[in-house]
Amino acid sequence: MTVQTHTKLEVVVHYVAAEHPFKEHVSADETVGDLKKRVLAAFGLTEGQTPDGNTVTYTLHHGKTLLENMNETLGQVAGHEHVLKLKLGQQITQG
Repeated sequence: MTVQTHTKLEVVVHYVAAEHPFKEHVSADETVGDLKKRVLAAFGLTEGQTPDGNTVTYTLHHGKTLLENMNETLGQVAGHEHVLKLKLGQQITQG
C-alpha cells in the first residue's frame, strides 16, 4: 500500500498585526524558507537591524512547533493535512 501525497496545499498564515491572513495554494514541494520570503513580502515586513539598533526576526509556527528548518518542505510540515495553518511571530532583540 502506498501513501498518497498531496501535490498542492492551501496555506493560511495568520499574523496578529495584519487585518487579513496570507492565503495561497502552493506546491507541497515548496520549502518553508521560500514560503517565509513570500509571506514577509505580502505583509510588507523585513528582517534585520532597525535604525534604533534592534534586530527584528520573524518565525513561522505550526501549532506550537517552531519551523526552524528552512529546507523542510511544506508537505513534510503538513503531513496528511490539506490545509496548512501557520502563525507568523515577530521577535525583537535589543541591540
